[in-house]
Amino acid sequence: MALATNALTTIASCEAELGLTASEQDALLTRYINTASDQIADYCNRKFYYTSGIEEKIAGSGDAFLFVGRTPVTSITSVVWLGDDSTVSGSLYEIWDVDQGAIYNSSGWNYTRLSDTQMDRYKVTYIGGWITPQQDADDGGLTRNLPFDLETACINIVTALWQKKGQDRTVKSESIMGASVSYESHDSGMDASVIATLDNYKRMDRLEFID
Repeated sequence: MALATNALTTIASCEAELGLTASEQDALLTRYINTASDQIADYCNRKFYYTSGIEEKIAGSGDAFLFVGRTPVTSITSVVWLGDDSTVSGSLYEIWDVDQGAIYNSSGWNYTRLSDTQMDRYKVTYIGGWITPQQDADDGGLTRNLPFDLETACINIVTALWQKKGQDRTVKSESIMGASVSYESHDSGMDASVIATLDNYKRMDRLEFID
């Protein structure tokens, strides 16, 4: 098993956190990292890792901004209005806010109504996302810029999974030799400190159409 594309930390970082040395537990750590990274992406409703050639079909709101989902935005390759497959001139728009994924057009973007089809949208092709520690390690031409608190959140989830391996997670409390032990539980599988960090990166669903 290999680390997934969206992995937010490395095996080496988790080994250092857990005081482990490279050995047969790497397969389990890989699974935990992949699980934690998926949990974070699902909770935050977004993808974090850097990639090129991203294509998104985006409804136009009729105002000056389009918003893409993978941020920070590095560059825009093209914007095409699918109504007639016309390419919008690059001189008409600019990246307004790399972290919000905002693309500004002073002339405004066409309005997409609730009743419109997939063809009444823009297709934006662009490069975006943060470079993860693993992407940095795998590609000498990339330099990691993923926020450290995001990686730490991932490592904390991995650490919790490691410490609870083999434990019956349906048990909320138990008594051992007269001592009562309770286990904190969250629907998301993440503790309060991790959730507090991830709330800074969480996105609400963007409306596909503006009515």
